[in-house]
Amino acid sequence: MTFDIRKIIGPRIIKTGISTFLTAIICMMLNLPPIFAVITAIVTIEPTAYASLKKAYVRFPASIIGAFIAVVSLYLFGESAFTYSLAATLTIFVTYKLNLQAGVLVAGITAVAMVPSVGDAYFYNFFSRLATTTIGLAISTLINFLILPPKYTGQIQEMTRSTTKKTHKLLIQRLEELTESRFISKRSEKEYGSIQKQITESEKLLKYQQDELKYHRSNREEMRLMNRLEREIQFKKLYFIHVGNLIYLPENIAMDFSDVEKEAMNEIARYLNTDFSSLKMTNPSIRSLRRQIKGMDEEKEAFKIHVLYEIIIIYQMIVQHEKTTGEVKKVDIKVSTD
Repeated sequence: MTFDIRKIIGPRIIKTGISTFLTAIICMMLNLPPIFAVITAIVTIEPTAYASLKKAYVRFPASIIGAFIAVVSLYLFGESAFTYSLAATLTIFVTYKLNLQAGVLVAGITAVAMVPSVGDAYFYNFFSRLATTTIGLAISTLINFLILPPKYTGQIQEMTRSTTKKTHKLLIQRLEELTESRFISKRSEKEYGSIQKQITESEKLLKYQQDELKYHRSNREEMRLMNRLEREIQFKKLYFIHVGNLIYLPENIAMDFSDVEKEAMNEIARYLNTDFSSLKMTNPSIRSLRRQIKGMDEEKEAFKIHVLYEIIIIYQMIVQHEKTTGEVKKVDIKVSTD
């Protein structure tokens, strides 16, 4: 069992500590005040090296703008409450107008923090603050690129397994609610929202990991894993949308499921509560629902038809996905043993 400090305090905290330490050391060696550089190093650590490099191009000109506005405001109005407000407001306004949103925080901090320390040496302090901010920005970007590159694949896999299990459970619960004529369910809506947050978070982590691969070497195994995770999340989103169509029905809706339809829906729920590898694309329950739909009035029973079709689509999506992922796993095993 290997010891991984990242599991205790997190890679971002570690990288922030290293960045601030190195930034302070360099500034002190150059006889520059380290406070601006350290603040910049703290606020510019990003989840990935890609994000750091991309935002560095924005944050550098934004910090120049912040420093310039602070010096001009102080020269015109002296140190006062109005000067702080003017420097902050103008900096935010200008950076947004120039589409430098990623640098607003660094620019704003630079502008406000410069006001009490410039004194009469405007040019010296302008270039001094600019230099220290640049040092902090460069060090944080370099550390983010070189130290503890993020590894989110384990988290993504765990979140995917968790959301899959919860979505299946939610689907079975919803089928039971529909057969009991509970068409509006706050419980299902609440669980749906909770799962949705997890899926969104797994998408974000996947994007971070894909961005990171642009700047770090990866082997074929890692690329195959990333592709598999991407396919899994894409399926999960589509599957989740269809489950949502069963949950978010119009208010005051009324549907009368026949005994045959209820039995078919309950049977499908039982199928989905077993081993998916044994499921087939069609079974007696699916065929029964299709026969029922054919005999319905499309105008009078539109929502009922919609609900039954959603159940069929979801079931067949699960079966198809299980079949596809099973084949992919077989291929991966064959490749790894060759």
